[in-house]
Amino acid sequence: MTASLQQRLTIILLALTLFAWIGSAGVTYFYANRVLLEQVDRQLGQYADLVNYITRVFERQLAQGQPLYEAWSGHDYDLAHLDPILIEGIVTEGLAPAINIWEKQSRIAVLAGSPLFERPDTEGLVDRELKDGQGHWRLLSKRDENSGLWIQVGIEMGAARRDMLGTLGSAFMPLLIVLPLTVALLYLGVARGLLPLRNLAGQIARRKTGLLDPVDTQKVPRELNSVVLSLNELLSRLAQAMDAEQRFTANAAHELLTPLAAIKTEVQLCQRQLKTEPAAGMLARITQRVDRATHTVEQLLTLARLDPGAPVVVAPVELRGLLIETLADTAHLAAERGLVVDLEEGDAIPIQANAEALAIMFRNLLVNAFRYSSGDPVVSIRLKLAGEVSLEICNDCEPLSPAEHQQLAERFYRIPGSAGLGAGLGLSIATRISELHGASIVTSPGEQGRGFCVRVSFPQSR
Repeated sequence: MTASLQQRLTIILLALTLFAWIGSAGVTYFYANRVLLEQVDRQLGQYADLVNYITRVFERQLAQGQPLYEAWSGHDYDLAHLDPILIEGIVTEGLAPAINIWEKQSRIAVLAGSPLFERPDTEGLVDRELKDGQGHWRLLSKRDENSGLWIQVGIEMGAARRDMLGTLGSAFMPLLIVLPLTVALLYLGVARGLLPLRNLAGQIARRKTGLLDPVDTQKVPRELNSVVLSLNELLSRLAQAMDAEQRFTANAAHELLTPLAAIKTEVQLCQRQLKTEPAAGMLARITQRVDRATHTVEQLLTLARLDPGAPVVVAPVELRGLLIETLADTAHLAAERGLVVDLEEGDAIPIQANAEALAIMFRNLLVNAFRYSSGDPVVSIRLKLAGEVSLEICNDCEPLSPAEHQQLAERFYRIPGSAGLGAGLGLSIATRISELHGASIVTSPGEQGRGFCVRVSFPQSR
């Protein structure tokens, strides 16, 4: 299933946001690494200057015969070339520097905890990877021209980068906390941005069946304006086509009624004048065909009024009373065939509907039940209210196949071999009327597998 537009936009915006954040984090790390290197170089320079200053003070003390500082006291300076003086460092938090001091080819002093570096040959900054897992060091080498001492100070870059990453992690932590809020805001923002599209979809979805008026474009976003204009043009063409079809059907049917009535009148006059049996039978058959054609034309006129799908005008209708009135109008058909109508008694059922349209639907269903009934002469009618209003009309006849049940609602479809005046439009018209009222029609065999039942289910009583 294709993801919704809101989900797609949210995912795209979230992906772009994450990409921007990751890109920003990468750029930040790159520049933070450069800043770290510059800061380490400055610190190394400061450490080297400090050590250089201390060595000059130490040299001056020796030249003046003054006592040594406490850290170097008790150590014979002459032995420093063989056993370097261990300088006790001040315990501090953070990065601790490493210091090596050289005189000529001999290391004469080492800061406590410092690795032993190789003797420098040139001044400047270098990177060294020490053996035995002592890490990667940034070293600064300087030579004091007055004393001839080489001073090496260094900082372990692994520890420096870990400190930097810890600082960056602390800086990026609020972004991780804000991420869920960002996702929620993006989702709500996209939902808010798509609100006009939802309103447009709702406006179209709420349109009643057959309503082909143009869609209102006042609150349509500019990006959808062309789509709505195209839709309105399509609706306009459909309205014109349906109107033309309705006019043609109505005009053709109306024009056919007059000549059919004239033909029937002429046939009836001939029946009165001709007394021979063959002629009377021929005229009877002509009358039957004219009646069938007249019935077909009347059904076409009814279908033409229903086809445009314009919203029906509804009013309170007492369904049981309307059914009894329609049954009284068609009872002569049942009497002619010797049928017994079994109408189940019940309470009045008021609904909102179009009485004229429902009367047409009831008439078509009852006429079909009377016309095609065979075998058991009982036609049962059940109208009840149980959550929804349902009307069920059943007769006894030869059972139909599932394929025939599916085709019954098609226009002009008749069961092969069917007798009577039917044109194959009665159930189609009834189905159309039920759709206009939000109801549904289902056909099925009777309880014993024989017969024919039609069930109309209306929505819950309104």
